[in-house]
Amino acid sequence: MAEPSAAAVRSDDEKLKGAIAYVLGFLTGIIVLLIGGDSKFLKFHAWQSIIGSIVIGIVVFIISMIISLVTLGIGALCTPFLGLAVWIYFLYGAYMVYSGKDFRMPYLADFVEKSFVK
Repeated sequence: MAEPSAAAVRSDDEKLKGAIAYVLGFLTGIIVLLIGGDSKFLKFHAWQSIIGSIVIGIVVFIISMIISLVTLGIGALCTPFLGLAVWIYFLYGAYMVYSGKDFRMPYLADFVEKSFVK
């Protein structure tokens, strides 16, 4: 899929919907998936947001549990900061998509492209 060259011809409406997919993770990803129609661009970003939210959520949970076990519970105070870092990363993705630039999560983008966007 030639996203970088195709991104230049995206309408503002399509870029806005693609960016919205990342704002609240899987929740807005599902909404964009439902309203996106047949657009491969919107399907890609909606699925990347949904799968990315789930995978990153599981990883953050595991990291939080490990930190909490190692520090006898005190490390659990780091959990909100990990969540904030993930949200900032997703907002960065929204910014990139709305700017018309290509945003692909490492490792995940190829999986989403092959499995969900046809």
